[in-house]
Amino acid sequence: FLRRPLIVTGPPGVGKSSLAHRVSRELGLGRVLRWTITSKSALKDGLYAYDAIGRVQEASARGAGDVRDAHDGSFSDDTALHGLGDFIQLGPLGTALVPREIPRVLLIDEFDKADTDLANDMLEVFEDGEFRIPELSRVRSRMPSVTVHTDDPDDTHEVLHGRMRCRAFPFVVITSNGERSLPPAFLRRCLTLEMPPPDADRLAAMLAAQFAD
Repeated sequence: FLRRPLIVTGPPGVGKSSLAHRVSRELGLGRVLRWTITSKSALKDGLYAYDAIGRVQEASARGAGDVRDAHDGSFSDDTALHGLGDFIQLGPLGTALVPREIPRVLLIDEFDKADTDLANDMLEVFEDGEFRIPELSRVRSRMPSVTVHTDDPDDTHEVLHGRMRCRAFPFVVITSNGERSLPPAFLRRCLTLEMPPPDADRLAAMLAAQFAD
């Protein structure tokens, strides 16, 4: 119902990350997908990773034709395309956008550490609920369907024509300590929730709930 990311702000340790796990548990939405942000995080890191070096090495080991263009997934030998999906791993954000009947919960943690461009880069993905994998789009005429790995252990998903589009928009929780301001355009497309530090009575209630026995 939200269809928009939820930005949760508050001091460290107040329970911002726990909110995502609580929602997933209460609604039965399965394992929480977690993307922990660093100063070097880019949008592609959250969407997918392509192991070009591993792809070249395997093609070379098999002696599979011309591998000069292996870095972009376009091999001259069509037989070398088989197994391409083994070298593509969806990230937490990419896995959250896999089309399913029920949404996944995605936790984007410590967003304060992100580069200023990351918030703007995420806008289009959140608005459209889809993204493209160029390495698969280039070969879609020869391989319209490719099975890739997801962020879930031992799980795979079929990508059609190099494009992934969600069916149920994920429940996205973005945590922030409020140490920096986010772009206004990004904030307009999100919902915000502030979690203040608990007072003495609330802290006592929390302790009682945890250690009821």
